Amino acid sequence: MYRKTEFVKKYFYGDKVIDLNEYVISLGTSCNLGCEYCYLKFVKTPVLPVVYKNIDKLQVELEQTLSSEEKIFYFNCGETTDSLLTEQHLGNIVNIINILSSLVKKYNKEVYIELRTKTLNVYKLVLPNFDERIKIVYCISLTPEEIRKKFELNTADIFGRIKSLKYASNNNLLIGLRFEPIIIYPVFGISYNNIKNSIKYLLQQYEKIISFCYENMYTKNLHSISISCIRFTKKQFKKLIKQKSKLCFPEMVLCPDKKYRYSRPIRVEIYEGIINTLKKFFSDKIVEKIFLSTEFDYIWKDCKIQPKILAI
Repeated sequence: MYRKTEFVKKYFYGDKVIDLNEYVISLGTSCNLGCEYCYLKFVKTPVLPVVYKNIDKLQVELEQTLSSEEKIFYFNCGETTDSLLTEQHLGNIVNIINILSSLVKKYNKEVYIELRTKTLNVYKLVLPNFDERIKIVYCISLTPEEIRKKFELNTADIFGRIKSLKYASNNNLLIGLRFEPIIIYPVFGISYNNIKNSIKYLLQQYEKIISFCYENMYTKNLHSISISCIRFTKKQFKKLIKQKSKLCFPEMVLCPDKKYRYSRPIRVEIYEGIINTLKKFFSDKIVEKIFLSTEFDYIWKDCKIQPKILAI
């Protein structure tokens, strides 16, 4: 299939959401990993995953982007599809790296390429030689295994994903930990104490994940950590409620970006709990690597995190 619309687009996080200054490269569209919450299920996309063939159009767009005055670019290849979903996806990743290798030389720019996945296909990725001004960030989505089994049916198990971090580092990739989307599950009830217990249980599960990450990665290769609770468009939320989905938490509110989210105190409690656990295993300096993805400035301030762009 050939892509008619833009391949490269500045990511828009939503009204009043902190902009991390990243671009999305739509190397493909759709995904068959079966995540119940995936926004792609609620927009017009092909039923089966598509990988685009008109790389010449992509090359033109990338050149237009890199010829601008910006010096550092962060390209996210995992927004419209899983970056490493199929052999065809892997092929397009190689095409993108080759194109950018020539462009960073031509325009003397620095480029980060984010490969975000819920698969273990990094073991199949054969990278070409690329310019040292290109940094490839291998990012794994992380959620408790109990939640993965419930809401991410066809994805690789969490601990398998974490074990792939050393392999990626040994192949000169940087590492990104993506605690997204954070889902409160199971919910032990809707009273105040029940909700507090649900959050406490969730944070205990994340502590296990963070501990395993610490044991199975090289800290020197860590590029970034993003944290974000689940959010829904009005259309998603309405449909999920109709389906009686366990994703629909009792305390979800409509926010300034017109997305339904957990209430502000709940999000802050979860973020602070995960941040404190990261500090416990790594160090207080880990805060420099943390981003509150798709969040508002007041949430960053509540969590005592300084807003920053992704390319660091």
